Amino acid sequence: MKKPIRFYLAVFGGKIMIKLMRLMKRNATNLPGEASLIFFPKLLHYIDMPEKVIAITGTNGKTTVSNMISDILEGNGYEFISNRFGGNVDTGIASILLNDCSFAGKCRAKMAVFEVDERSAGRILPFVKPDYLVCTNLQRDSMKRNAHTEYIFNFLNSNISDKTTLILNADDIISSSLKPENKRAYFGIKRQPDEESNDKSIICDAVLCPKCHAHLVFDFKRYNHIGLAHCEKCGYKNPQANYCVEKIDYENKKLVINHNGAYEEYPLVESRITDIYNTSSAIALTREFGVSYENVVKILSKAKIVKTRYDRYKLGNHEVIISLAKGQNPVACSGVCHAVSKESGNKAVIMILEDFYDAQRTSENLAWIYETDFEYLNDESIKQIIVGGKRCSDYLLRLLMAGIDRSKISICDSETDTVSFLKPENVEKIMIMYDLFNTKSLEAIKTQLEEKLGGKK
Repeated sequence: MKKPIRFYLAVFGGKIMIKLMRLMKRNATNLPGEASLIFFPKLLHYIDMPEKVIAITGTNGKTTVSNMISDILEGNGYEFISNRFGGNVDTGIASILLNDCSFAGKCRAKMAVFEVDERSAGRILPFVKPDYLVCTNLQRDSMKRNAHTEYIFNFLNSNISDKTTLILNADDIISSSLKPENKRAYFGIKRQPDEESNDKSIICDAVLCPKCHAHLVFDFKRYNHIGLAHCEKCGYKNPQANYCVEKIDYENKKLVINHNGAYEEYPLVESRITDIYNTSSAIALTREFGVSYENVVKILSKAKIVKTRYDRYKLGNHEVIISLAKGQNPVACSGVCHAVSKESGNKAVIMILEDFYDAQRTSENLAWIYETDFEYLNDESIKQIIVGGKRCSDYLLRLLMAGIDRSKISICDSETDTVSFLKPENVEKIMIMYDLFNTKSLEAIKTQLEEKLGGKK
């Protein structure tokens, strides 16, 4: 393919910017790609991609899955470039490629693993054309960006290459319908003994049959629309999972997966249901890619969820559990509320869910808190809920609407003042729900908890 002179200038300028930024000890994760794309918007079209490309997208879990896949591949000797420490939009991926490619735009790496923001798929997938694409799930997210799942589905569906092998969630009747003619493998979780259908969720993103648009009937609902459904009119139903979690052994921390009729045992990395979906998707991708069962197990036995997503540790006589709740995302936030309610023992909950950048730059749309299942926090084992942030009064109203006793709730305008309201003598566990862009406040809260409860054990 003949490349225009502007392409070479964009590559040269981007590579120079990367070197200069690193000399200044700054991360060159987005800005070089952004500048090069502004100068030459067709940059990704003309870069010669690595021979093999794996992409991971979806509403929730894509960062965790990308990290897990990268760990498994790296631990088995694969060499690749990735945006693990950079942006998942076109500017971040452009920066990674600019750093790796020659001045002629040919990538030196033979392989790449890219996390791809689902809303940015139209600016990435037509050019990157991944050989494998994992879609963790498709659910409503921020009102400002992608609250409508059908829109995001169509956006993805129209930009996935016909050559791409798909790894899809069999329990998600939306994302499992992507590119029906493409080669695919499904992952999923069998309904476990005594697992109740969650029919009280405020949100269900799949109400109508994707094929004939008649009303769906849910045989089992795990959360939102994740579960098993069928259409009585045309017979449409969830596909059969090629990698089906048959048994979750919490005591021995094992997963038993039915892989096309063969039973395989894998480590249980984390016990939350969302983490089990994430683990099974990473297993499905790496096994389909050609990594042996034994070599996947070897790496997963040492794997841990990134601590910016989930962490738990002891402080004095208390256990602290920190979970990313992804503010403005009602499905992800509901999942954390549900996990909080299922934790054993008496608990206090600290909530800092405001998006820092929203507070600084825009007017936040609060509709999402009325779609979040805060009702899960109306539980006898939760003795105290402390909400910090400028919108704390809005959260107070929502918690009261959830039926939570007012005497349990404390609010304050500053996220970092929340610890002063904590009554540790009444609980064994302190649960912190935080938005990804509130990490500075989170670190301050962790330091205050150490001072109040004692050092880490």
